[in-house]
Order: sequence, then structure tokens, then C-alpha cells
Amino acid sequence: MKNQILLFLLLLQFSFVSPAFAETASAELPARLPVSALLGERLVYNVSFLWFKKIARGEMRFEPGKKIGTYLATLTAKTRGMAAFFTRNRVETYTTLMEEGPDGLLRPLLQTSDTKKGKGGQKTHRQTSYVFDFPARQVSYHKTINGVAKQSLRLPMDAETATYDFLTAFYNMRLGRLGSVEAGRDIKLSAFSRKGPDEIVITKLFKKEQKRLKFSKDLILCKVLMAPDTFNTKTRDVYVGFDSQLRPQIALVKNVIGLGDVRGELVNVTEPDRLP
Repeated sequence: MKNQILLFLLLLQFSFVSPAFAETASAELPARLPVSALLGERLVYNVSFLWFKKIARGEMRFEPGKKIGTYLATLTAKTRGMAAFFTRNRVETYTTLMEEGPDGLLRPLLQTSDTKKGKGGQKTHRQTSYVFDFPARQVSYHKTINGVAKQSLRLPMDAETATYDFLTAFYNMRLGRLGSVEAGRDIKLSAFSRKGPDEIVITKLFKKEQKRLKFSKDLILCKVLMAPDTFNTKTRDVYVGFDSQLRPQIALVKNVIGLGDVRGELVNVTEPDRLP
């Protein structure tokens, strides 16, 4: 089993819609919320593809960072059952340490991707990290395998455009900090990869398109376009269906190389901590 069976989890960062969207008029995102409104939330997903059902379990958490004023988003996925055997007990972990920038938006400080598989002396540990240096307008990229450095790069950050990783983009939208959208109109966000600046395009679909794609009418459906090498797909198309609280209920990645369509479904929610 390839690591792409877990890739749907990365799509959860792109819940760029509001429960109050109108079909033809501009839809306002929720009123601007404090970061504390989402702290402590935990979302759990089942992952399936082709005829294999519930082949992996994923989880997304949002918590306070160790330093006051920072926040930690964590996305994990772990294969189970026969899939765990074939993937050598593979575990994927993605984290972003973030803070509120001078413009009031969350911005990444450190983003990591961590892959562990195998047991005993056959363990393999791959890790990549991005360190965001906003004063210098640059990003440092590092890759290690079993603790040995394999690649290091310094990449320029666009001087004029705000930069997000996928998790800060997700939580900025959940907190109502990135404006408004409407059906058929694109939202474009600057992102980053080891090749440098990139772009993500998000569009809320019209109801007739949602019906054609056979998504429940009770969901809010968005199409997300991103570089194929992000998730090793043949196309740029992914779809995410949201509930009225902007929680991604279903994520569908189209045409994953070697796997076809990959689907994740929300199965459990732990509500954010309610502060007194």
C-alpha cells in the first residue's frame, strides 16, 4: 500500500466555505472568531479506496502550542488491519506550529511531515520540515531519512503575498478570517512547496453540479484544485463536502496514481474546549 491512501487527510485544510452560502449571491464566512473557539477540537476519519473500506484511520487536532501565543495543528493517519501489514504499520503525521501575524491572520512558523514504518531493526523514518522566516521573507526546507540529512534548501517567499501552509489556511477559514466566496467564483491562496511559491484554487459548486457528482444535497460541496505532485494524482481535482459547522464530512481525491479515487468520511467529533 502506498502512502497515498492517507493523502485525503491533507484535504481537510481546504474547508473554505460557509454554512450560509446562497446559490447566486456572495456568501459571508462566519463572524471573525478568536482562536480559542477551535482549541481542543478533534476530528476522526475513516479512509477507503476502490473496494477497500475503512482501511486507515485519520485524526485532526488543534491545540495550544508550548509557547504562549502559538498554536499547534496536527494531522495523523495510521493504516490498520491487513493494510497495516502491507504498509509495514505506516504512520503519517503532519504538524504546523503557527501564530497570529500582524495582519491578524494565522501564519506558519514550522511545518513538518513525518513518515514512520516498519518494526524493530527494519524501521524507516522520513521527515521534511519548512521553517518560515517572515522578516527575511524566506523558507528553509530540510529532509532527513533515519536522522541523516538528505536535502536542505532556502527558498524565497513572495514579498507581496501572504503565505500559508495547508493547516493555517484551514484554520484561518474556520475562524472567518479570509473574506467571502460564492458559487462559481474562485478563491486563490498562496501556498508553498519545495519548488517555491504555489497556488490553491477553491470553488464552491452550484447545486446542479453537486447533484451530478452524487453528493448529498445536505452537504456544502467545494472543488479544490492543486498541483498534481502534492498528492501524486493524475489530475488537480479534489472534492470536499462540509456540514453546517464547516467540518469536512467527506473528502474525495480523484485519480490517485495506483489507487484511483480515495475517500475519507468523518466518524467522530470532539468539540472544542469551552473556556469559562
